[in-house]
Amino acid sequence: MKHYQATDRELAYFLIKHIENPCVEPQTGLNIRSFYIREAQKLIPTFNDHTAIKILENTIKKYSMGE
Repeated sequence: MKHYQATDRELAYFLIKHIENPCVEPQTGLNIRSFYIREAQKLIPTFNDHTAIKILENTIKKYSMGE
């Protein structure tokens, strides 16, 4: 059985969705955007798709400014 591996763009869009609309940690009431930003920053160096890199970097920049 072959295992499906997400493309760089699929992964970038998944992370962007969670950076733009982060979940809230139930006990503290704080959103976990910073977690998704850190995960995205770890994954960018593994990407080969330059468009995925650019859109993810732009989203990180946009949402990191206010935190």
